[in-house]
Amino acid sequence: MKKRVSPAEAGMADARSNGNGSLMRIAPLVFYLLDKPISERFEITSKVSSITHGHIRSIIACFYYLEFEKQIIEGKNKNEIYKNLQHDIPEYLLSIFIEHSEIAQFDRLLKQDISKVVPEDIRSGGYVIETIEAAIWCLLTTNNYKDAVLKAVNLGHDTDTTAAVTGGIAGLLYGMENIPIEYRKSIAKYGDIIDLAERMYRKIFE
Repeated sequence: MKKRVSPAEAGMADARSNGNGSLMRIAPLVFYLLDKPISERFEITSKVSSITHGHIRSIIACFYYLEFEKQIIEGKNKNEIYKNLQHDIPEYLLSIFIEHSEIAQFDRLLKQDISKVVPEDIRSGGYVIETIEAAIWCLLTTNNYKDAVLKAVNLGHDTDTTAAVTGGIAGLLYGMENIPIEYRKSIAKYGDIIDLAERMYRKIFE
């Protein structure tokens, strides 16, 4: 007999189950979270990540990414956001008693300047921490959408996911008009995706 669980309990929650699957689909959630307090943003992020990835590292990676997106929407520049999150993320996580050892997994983002890391030391495999580090590194070391995504692809390994995560945040930062038209028109069901995005926007903002 199959065991029935809630969606938020469906994802694997052990430390070995920290692939980048929840991170690569989390970007649109930011629009739902914009007007919510940080406690609610974290709780909702945790539930959405946990549909597939329930370990705290996956949740923190998604939370970091969405907080970065939120501040982009608020009009802050990427370097300002990076510094803000070095304070805001640890402060909140400690306030809800997340283990120091888990927060420390993100030290390259939260305590160092990842933009100074040489390409050879940026890993881009399927591990969620590698993916979030690579995406933020690509964003901080380029100045437009195309270069950010190409840099992600050129890292190799899990190129499709790294580029997707990088592209999600770079697209928000630089705007749709800066995504090369040849990139957009080559997407399967492009019109359906635009329609879905427009309907989501109307539901949330109108």
